[in-house]
Amino acid sequence: MSDPTTPGTGNEVYAPMEHPATPLPLGPTPSTSLLVDVADEMLPERVRASAPRASGEVFKWCVTSASYDVEPKVVKAQFGDGYAQRRPAGINTQAPVWSISMKNIDLQTAGDVVQFLSDRNGVDIFNWTPPRMTTTVNVICPSWSFSYGDMMQDGSLLYALSFKFEQVFL
Repeated sequence: MSDPTTPGTGNEVYAPMEHPATPLPLGPTPSTSLLVDVADEMLPERVRASAPRASGEVFKWCVTSASYDVEPKVVKAQFGDGYAQRRPAGINTQAPVWSISMKNIDLQTAGDVVQFLSDRNGVDIFNWTPPRMTTTVNVICPSWSFSYGDMMQDGSLLYALSFKFEQVFL
């Protein structure tokens, strides 16, 4: 029989984490980074390394087309007689996934967008305002593609980008 405290067995017993006795400042502070740093210090290193971080960066380029899909997150319990129960899985169950494209753009713009997305590496959260909306959303970009477009009469080349933005909740 395995010991319930042996790591890797799935039966680990974890003691509650003790919070440092760091008093938080009262009233307005010059920066909220102190609060974020204190919160980050309370997380284990393995969690800090894998947690998405809000970069504060803004995706500022105009997109040619955008559409989104929503698949609500649902927990389903299926019973043998064909009966099933469903309930929402968590509190943010409807996160849109945007399919976005930028067509007929110059090399400089394409390079700037690809560099922006590469710098976020599919992990860091950035802000984006979807077309025809006024609300900014927090998103990550897990994938993008670059393609060569048309050649213009003056010899210049146009390019196209397509990518996916997934809304995330902080």
